[in-house]
This record gives sequence, structure tokens and C-alpha cells, in this order.
Amino acid sequence: MRLQRLEHRAAPCAPSGHVVHSPAVSGLQTRWTHRLKVYVPTVATLLWVASVAHAQLQPEVRRARPIDEPPAPRALPADESIDRVLRSLKEDTSEPSHHEGEAAAQRQLDYANGLFTRKLYDLAAPEYQKYLDDYPGRSGRANAYFSLGECHRNLNRVSSARTNLQKVLNDYGDSEFAGPAAYALAEVAFADKDYAAALPLFHRSAAKSKEPAVTLSARYFEARCLEATGRKEEAADIYVQVADAANPNPYREDARWTAASILASRGKKIDALKQYEALADESQKPAVKAESAVRGGMIALELVQADKGKTDKAMADRATALLQKGRTLPEAGKFRPIAQVGLRKLQFQTGQYAQLLADYKKDLEKLPEAAQAEVLLLAANSERQLGHSKEAEAVYRQIIAKYPDREEAKDAAYQRLINVYNSDPSALSAAVDEFLATNPTNERADQAKLLKAEALYKQQNYNDAASIYGELRASQLSTRLRAEAAYKLGLCQVQTKNVPGVIEAFTYYLQTFPDSPEVPAALGQRALAYEQNKNYSAALADLNTVLTKYPKAHEREATLQLKALILGQQENTKGMVETFRQLLREFPKSSVAAQAQYYIGKAAFESKDYKTALPALNTARQLNKEQYYNLASLRIILCQFYLKDRSALTKEVNTFMANSPNVNVPPEVLEWLGIEYYNDKNFQTAEKYLSALRKIANPGSVKPDFLFYLGDAATKLKNAAEAEDAFSKYLLTAKDPAGKAKVLLALGAVKISAHKPDEAQKIAEEIMTLQPEGRVNAEARLLAGEVQLERGNFDDAGKAFKGVALLYDDPAITPRALDKAALAYRQAGKTDEADRLSRELHERYPNYAAGG
Repeated sequence: MRLQRLEHRAAPCAPSGHVVHSPAVSGLQTRWTHRLKVYVPTVATLLWVASVAHAQLQPEVRRARPIDEPPAPRALPADESIDRVLRSLKEDTSEPSHHEGEAAAQRQLDYANGLFTRKLYDLAAPEYQKYLDDYPGRSGRANAYFSLGECHRNLNRVSSARTNLQKVLNDYGDSEFAGPAAYALAEVAFADKDYAAALPLFHRSAAKSKEPAVTLSARYFEARCLEATGRKEEAADIYVQVADAANPNPYREDARWTAASILASRGKKIDALKQYEALADESQKPAVKAESAVRGGMIALELVQADKGKTDKAMADRATALLQKGRTLPEAGKFRPIAQVGLRKLQFQTGQYAQLLADYKKDLEKLPEAAQAEVLLLAANSERQLGHSKEAEAVYRQIIAKYPDREEAKDAAYQRLINVYNSDPSALSAAVDEFLATNPTNERADQAKLLKAEALYKQQNYNDAASIYGELRASQLSTRLRAEAAYKLGLCQVQTKNVPGVIEAFTYYLQTFPDSPEVPAALGQRALAYEQNKNYSAALADLNTVLTKYPKAHEREATLQLKALILGQQENTKGMVETFRQLLREFPKSSVAAQAQYYIGKAAFESKDYKTALPALNTARQLNKEQYYNLASLRIILCQFYLKDRSALTKEVNTFMANSPNVNVPPEVLEWLGIEYYNDKNFQTAEKYLSALRKIANPGSVKPDFLFYLGDAATKLKNAAEAEDAFSKYLLTAKDPAGKAKVLLALGAVKISAHKPDEAQKIAEEIMTLQPEGRVNAEARLLAGEVQLERGNFDDAGKAFKGVALLYDDPAITPRALDKAALAYRQAGKTDEADRLSRELHERYPNYAAGG
């Protein structure tokens, strides 16, 4: 139903009311009263017109008259004949006067106005012209030009009317007659359907008029002109202003309706809704009220989920109120079923599926067939949304059987496939084939194929799904669905690890759907495929496109990560670090922050910037201990090693050895720590690190010398087994005879302490072979004496020690030999020999301390 235009919509006129006569403008007032009383019969008066007359009328200089002279006529009696009127006016104007000039001009204008007031336009016109010709520069010229134009207009002399009315606008644009003149000219242009010409004139009239009724009328017809010339949005703005104007307002309903229609057609639904709501509240026509309520309700229904699928409860309430009002009004007519269907749609859109199912049967039979089919489809879809697959199937089949020729039946057949997809995907292929056999439209057939492909994808049958997705490239699906199918084809190739297929699929997608919201994701997938193909430049190009062209993309974090890793593969360490730092700035709580910190620290470590590396590596292992503890900790250990921070290094190594007992500390670190603590005579700590180093199968560049320190530390700690093992391993790799002999001596001492005299004897013999003379040879002979002591052969031991004292005169060897010989003889019971050797020791080496 279309709201019928008001009768006066076809031709504009100015408002009027009761006439307040004034000699100068009585004709003007009569004219406006006559033309406008149809529109605003309650307007009291054109006060602005009366004020013009008072402003332009000069004070009359009264003149002396004979006592029996009749006064000059000021108003024309209604019952006088035309002849008497004209004669009276002529006599008055021909009367001799002592006051020529203003008074004569005013009488001439009054005379013309008198004729105008009586609607004697053919007689008034030449009198106005005479006034204009004979009295140039007088204050009433605006009045005269305007009235002359109106005379010509009433006499259908349109051209002359335009000329005189335009004269008012051109020469007296600031006068009170400018508004009426503009309006009169606008009427002429509007009647001729010259809306472009009428438009500025109505606008000017509205601006110049002081009478609200005139302003309102001019604004309304200004909007009409804008609408007629295609400037509908501007027209809508003015219609709204007209509709909101105060009473009396005969244009409100038409203006509001037209504004609502324009706004709705231009997509300004909120604004259109406001106008329909106002009409539904204020219209005095029940049919208009009902239609407005329903139209407004349907617009509100569209807006309920306008923002990313979120339900706007306030908008839903507005839709409900309007549709309920439209449905219940007796005059709703054909809009009642529309409102009823709208209410069911609202329930569906707002997720009130159970309520819809409880309500829809109550008025189903009262609806027209088309509305019944639509409501049943909503009911079936509600059953599906609630997971009632069997009930949904029954209603879908009911629609298909009862309304076979309606679109709802075709839609039901397709929606049924969705029901099967949700409830039993394995049965979908057969259902789709059955659907395709019904010869659906190409678009519906393609939608069914897409659904089949989705089911195959869901079942991880990626090859068959890819085949259908590829076929749908040439389908008649909507652009959105074709884009989804093309994207899913790429994902199928990803799942089957078909790298060339991934690149081809996403290249097609990007070329065909460049405006799709999934473009950043597609670029990321293609970049990953390029990276797998080691086409790093192409991968970086895609990633940089995402970063620059789609700065708000959801994939930005992953894009930065992949870019950094590829730069690392290209050995562009600086670029990698910068990209990882950018990732951390933009995503401080990133799930890959540990990885970023690790690579930043690793890069700093490799560039020997150890102080920078330490905090990044430490953060990495704190964020992801499982993945980065060992990797980061080893580099932290090396950083502290290179910085020679023994305290921090000791703490870090101890913690690492406790937490990761199966992972080796760098050998050079263990060596350095062990020897450092050995030199500090902290043999226990030294043994800890050197022993750990000994257990490393391949210590790299570490020399076996550390084994000597380990053995010696163990010896001092009386850990014979450790010492023996360390010395033995050293001897396996030793090349220098002197060094080897030195270690053999130590090993021999260990063998003695371990009560292994036979092995110690062999070691002593081997040393004497390696070093047949010199101090080492003497040490070997002392070791041989220790062997005899261990065996309990004290006399032989004494002889061996005394032999060394006789052969060598060495302050480091001889006193020890004498002391050991004395002790051995004493144990053998030869005290005289023992005492003699003791005296010799004290005489030759008085400062020697026993056991030294």
C-alpha cells in the first residue's frame, strides 16, 4: 500500500487567514487570503504582509477640504457597482491638490490596490503600471511590482507576471515583498514542472518569509523539487525538518512518509525507522498507522543482527513493538500476515527457536499460502538449530510435498541437505545426488555440491573434496561461496602436502578474489608453501604484502614469525632480529615470544654480544622451559664462560647439571671451572667438574691434560678409583715421555694407596725405562721402595730407599729417600741402621721436616 499524496501536493499556494485591511496593501492581502485559505484555514493573519504596508506607507499630510466635500475613499464597499467605484476613484484622483508628490503617488497606489482588492485585475494592472511610470523612486514600488505581477498571473499573462515578480527579487530583494514574490514565481515554475527553476525560489521564499506557515509551505515544496530533480537525499533531510515542524502542519504525514521511503531506499535504515515509528504513533489514518508500523518493524528486523551477527536487544524490542502493533490494528489488511511472518523471523534471528516452535501453529492456518510456507520453513530451520534432526526432516518434507511449486519448497530441499550434513555426514553424498536428480537451479545444484565437498573435508577425505572444490571454480555460486570453495581447495592441498597444488590454489584465489577477507590468510599459506620449496624471495614478498597492505590482519603475528624465520634461513641475522623485535613490540604476549627471544639471544651470542644475549636467552627458557631450557641454558653458560664470570657460571652450571643430567655442559667450560677450582685448592669442586668432563665421550678440542688434574684432585680427596681411572685414561693418549712418566708416578702412588703393589711395580719399571736417569728415575725408584713396603718387605724397601739416597744428591729427592729408608729399617727391626740414616738425614738436611 502506498500512502496517497495530499490533494494540495500538486500545486503550492501560500498560507493566509483573516484580512487586516490597509489602503496600501489591501489587494495583496486579498490575493494571498484567497490563494492560501485552502491550506491553513487556522492561520490568524499574514502579519508580515501587514507590517510591510505600515513600513512603506508614508504619513499622509491631511489637506483642507470644503465642509461639504466627501472624504477620500479608503475602502471599497462590497455592494457598490463597478461604475460607481471607478467614478469615485477617478473623482478622487482628479481633485485638485496642494500636495503633489508623495500624496499623489500614494493615492495612485491606493487606487490600484482598491481595484486589486475587488479582483479587477485587468483594471488594476494599468494603474499599477501608471504608478510605476509616473512615480519613480517611491517607497511603494516593491508593492506595485508584486501586485502587478499577481494581476498578470491571474490574467494568465505568465510572461509579464514573471517579469514583474522577478523585478521584486532583483531590485527589492531585501523588501518584505521578496518572500511572496519568490513564492509566486516558484508556483509558476512548479505548475510548469520546471522543478529546477522552482527549487531556488522556494528556498528563497522560505528564507525571506517571517510567517511560519509560508516558511513551512515553501520548505515542503523545496523538498518536492529536490525529489523531482533526483536530489533525494537532500529532499529527505528537508522532509524530516518539515515533518518535525510544530502545528499547524498539514504537510507532516506526507513529508514523513516520503522521507522514510527515500531513507529506506538509500540504505539509511535507522533514520527511516525513526520516521516510520513516528508515523505509527501520530498518523490519524489507521491504514497508514498499520502500514508504517509493519514497514518500520521489518526495517528493525533487518537491523537486529546488523553488527557482525550480534543481536541488538534494544532493536529487537523495537521490532517486536512495531510488528505487534501492525498485526493487531484492525486496518492492517494485507500487512497483517507480513507482520506475523516478521515476528517469526524475529524469533528465529534472536535464537528463540523453542518459542517459535511453540507459537507458529497458533495462527498458521489464518495466513495466506505464501506466508504459511515461509513460517513452516522457519519452523523446520528452528528444529534443525535445536538439533532435532528427525523433526526438521519431517517439516522439510511437509513443505516440499505441500508447496512443490513455491521457492520455499526448493529452499527446504536444500536446507534438508544441511540437516543431513549436521546429523549424518556419511549419508550426505547420497542425499546430494538425490537432490541433484530433481533438476534444481544451477545455483542450488552448486550449493549442494559445495555442501558435499564440505562433508568430505569434514571426513578428512581431502582428495575427493579437492576435486569438487576445483569443479566449483566455474560454478554459479555467489562470489562469497565461490571464494570459500577456492580457499578450501587450497586447504585440501595443504592437508595432502601437495606444495605445488597449494601454490596454484592460493594463487588462483588471490587473483580471482582480491577483495576477500581471507586474502591475508591465503597469502600466508602460499608464503609457507614457497618457504617449503625454498623460494624464500617469493615467500617474503607475500609476507610483506600482508604486513603492509593488511596491518590489522588476524594473521599478522604468524606472518611476522614466518618472515623472521625465513630471514634467519637466509642468514640475514639483522633482518631476523628486527622482525622478531617488531613481533614482540606488537604482540608482547605472543605465543611465540619464547621463540623470538631465543633467536634474538642466539643472534647476539653468535655476534659475541654476550651481555645482550643473556636476558633474551633467559626470557626464552622462562617462557617455554620445555622447548628452550636446554638450548638457551647452554648458550647462557657459554656467555658467562666468555665473560669469565666464574660465580654466575658456577651457579648456572650447577643448576643445569641438576635439571638436565643427560645433557653435557660444554667441555671447555667444565675444563676451565675444574682447573680454576684446582688452582684454588678446592679439590672437591674441581673433581666435580673435571669428572663430568671425563664422562663426555668426545670432549672436542679439550686436551687430555685435565685428566691429570682430575686424578690429582681425586688423589688428594683419597678417591682412589677416580684418580686411578683419570690417570689411566690420560696415559692412553699421552705422547710426551716426560709428561707420561709424571702421570705414571702419580698413578703408581694411587696403586699403592689402593693396595695394588704388583701394578705399582710395573708402573715403576715402566717409568725407569722411559726415564733411565734423572729425578723422574729417582721418583720411580722411590715408588719401587713403596711397593716393597706395601708387600711387607721392609728390609728390601730400606735397601731400595737407601740406594736412591746413595745415587742422587738432590734436595727434593735425597732427604725423602733417607727418611723413607730409616722408617723401613726401623720396621724391619734394624734400629742401628735406621738411627744412622736418621742422623745422616739431620746432618745433611737439618731443615727437613719428616714426611716432607
